[in-house]
Amino acid sequence: MTPPSTDDVRAYLRGQLSAERYSEVDCWLDQHPELAEKLLEEAGTDDTGALASVKPTARDGFVTDGGAGRLRTDGELGVGGMAVVASARDRSLDRVVALKSLKPRLPAESLEQYHLREAAFRREAALTAALEHPAIVPVYDVGRSDGKPAFTMKRLEGETLLAVVLAGKRSRVALVEALLRVAEAVAFAHSRGVVHRDLTPTNVLLGDFGAVYVLDWGVAASRGEGGGVTVGTRDWMAPEQGSGTAADPRMDVFALGGLLMFILTGSGPRKDSATDLSPLASREVPHGLAALARRCLSEDPTERDADAGVVAAELRRWLDEGLTLAQQAGPLTLGWMRLRRSRRARTIALVVVMLVVSIGTGRWVVDREALITARKRVAEIAATVPLHDAEAVSVVLADVRTIAARHPTLTEASELAVRLQAALDLASERAAVAAQRARLDTLLARTRRSGPWAEEVSDWRTTLGKAGLSLTTQQHPSDLKLLADHPLRMLLVEGLVHLWHAAAAMGEPDLATLAAHLVADGGPSVGWRALGGLLLRTEFQAHQPVFCVCTESDGALTDPASAAVLLALYGPDKRLIEFARQELMRDPGAFWPLIASARAALTANDLTTAERQALIASGGEPASLFPQLILAYVALARGDYPALLIAAERGLAANDQHSELLVLKAVALARSGKATEAQTIVAELDAGHLQYHLAHRVGHPMERGVDALVAAGVTIPKADPKLGPLVPGHEHHH
Repeated sequence: MTPPSTDDVRAYLRGQLSAERYSEVDCWLDQHPELAEKLLEEAGTDDTGALASVKPTARDGFVTDGGAGRLRTDGELGVGGMAVVASARDRSLDRVVALKSLKPRLPAESLEQYHLREAAFRREAALTAALEHPAIVPVYDVGRSDGKPAFTMKRLEGETLLAVVLAGKRSRVALVEALLRVAEAVAFAHSRGVVHRDLTPTNVLLGDFGAVYVLDWGVAASRGEGGGVTVGTRDWMAPEQGSGTAADPRMDVFALGGLLMFILTGSGPRKDSATDLSPLASREVPHGLAALARRCLSEDPTERDADAGVVAAELRRWLDEGLTLAQQAGPLTLGWMRLRRSRRARTIALVVVMLVVSIGTGRWVVDREALITARKRVAEIAATVPLHDAEAVSVVLADVRTIAARHPTLTEASELAVRLQAALDLASERAAVAAQRARLDTLLARTRRSGPWAEEVSDWRTTLGKAGLSLTTQQHPSDLKLLADHPLRMLLVEGLVHLWHAAAAMGEPDLATLAAHLVADGGPSVGWRALGGLLLRTEFQAHQPVFCVCTESDGALTDPASAAVLLALYGPDKRLIEFARQELMRDPGAFWPLIASARAALTANDLTTAERQALIASGGEPASLFPQLILAYVALARGDYPALLIAAERGLAANDQHSELLVLKAVALARSGKATEAQTIVAELDAGHLQYHLAHRVGHPMERGVDALVAAGVTIPKADPKLGPLVPGHEHHH
């Protein structure tokens, strides 16, 4: 191959060679690196080391060649203007990652252009790695791939906002919630002085379980930097970006307004470089969101919100209250339109303005010092207030609002007031959710500890009601909507299942049916919805619901979460026992699988296994009656009456009204020579209930207890057999 001439090298560096000649020179330089510097000198270029930067060697970090390196690429995921993204497996950590590598230098690309592109690529890696936020893709490592700069990041699954909106896959509320996550991520970047500058529907990824990611930080820049270069996507960027204005958070505010307009109308904000907001006038678009979008999309950056934090606060306010502060500006806009159309009104306004100016001039000198002091105070609060401390925020918010009222022109004060109010709103929302979670966790823990109790229905209704559920037939649609959007959806649905069980036991079939319908219609998965259908067709045998052989029971077992709840409710069934054993292989200390497996072992007369699993369960839940109940039956089967008395009394410490444990305690007392005490206990129990278990053999463990009472010489009063409660207030109706 003929060596390149000095003119060839100059043209190579400037991107002026044909594609064919570029490839020839590129190949020759690759094969003769020792001659590169000499050629540069002969070509008379200042680019010392220029060829070395185009033909880089490996640096610190990973190196991959697609096969033998630390990373093994598995195929291309996407191609952008600057880089290529591929799927790869990190052999060191044995995980799948996304590998983003810089595109090779193009024949028509000058060396300076390539350097700018490489610098932007490295800046993207550094910025993204520095912004640790749930909605920003984490960067794992930086290195080289096939000689080109590259970095690895989390491999994401999902669809772009563009695809989701065009396909109509999500409701408007869900899309606004997703945009709130985007605004929060961008607000986080703004708080770190970083402006994205390329927010588009293709750079927002919506994943599973509500995950949202802001992608492609390749053209991001620090606030006040990046001027002189036009970056961004034309139809989505702020007008000032087209003239190379330095990075400003209001550019991202414009883009957020464009994304909001897109999810509301299906149209972007700009066409042929002109802003077109006419789709926002549709009656189908909520006024509050339309007003917010218009404010964000103002041609004048000073009329937009200061940064993404203000936009996030507005979106949060709309989701909470259906209103935005932007919407409240409507009357001012109407007044301005009247002023423009009326000559008399303009004349009056001019006189008023002149009067205000004359008065204001006299006070200007006096107010100037107060304004400077107020600005310093606002800056001090903004820099020092702990946003996570609601009490501290509440105190300084009053101060900031006073400053804003005294100095209406001090925009920093009004903007800070909006931020602080948003922080308070978020803290209040989080506190409310935390309180709801605590109440739900308390009741779920009580079901594990004491089994049924007399006020169970009332307690569940109150707790679910405080979470927002009406639990009435008329409000069924609104309850379903609340379930779909609630952050504690899984806990609420589990609570509804226990409400169904308690209501069925208390003889409130309408409430039980309503709770089951909510689970069937609003469960978070196919398994939960199948469980709701199962509840609707469940029948009781003695004190326990019967696990039917049906499509619904099969479906409920497909989701580990819904299947785990089945173990707490239903009597022994071979499919449930198999699931319990599988769960114990995964988690040997899982409470309900241990109890279900121990019950099955007790039924099979495998006393050793039943005892072992009950003891393990007791170690995890030492205050629960369920392990003690199983240990009591094991002791009864062995004739170990001292152990029976100990287990029964420990169980009764959790629920002293549990008739099954009271029967077992009476047996232990009678066998220990305390027949009078045993007879006293039996006399206080429901005689019809005890006679029912003597007369009806359905395999319930309590049958063993009443048989043991008779065998111990305890007299069961005569009464008509009738299934009674395990605790007072619990009656099963069939």
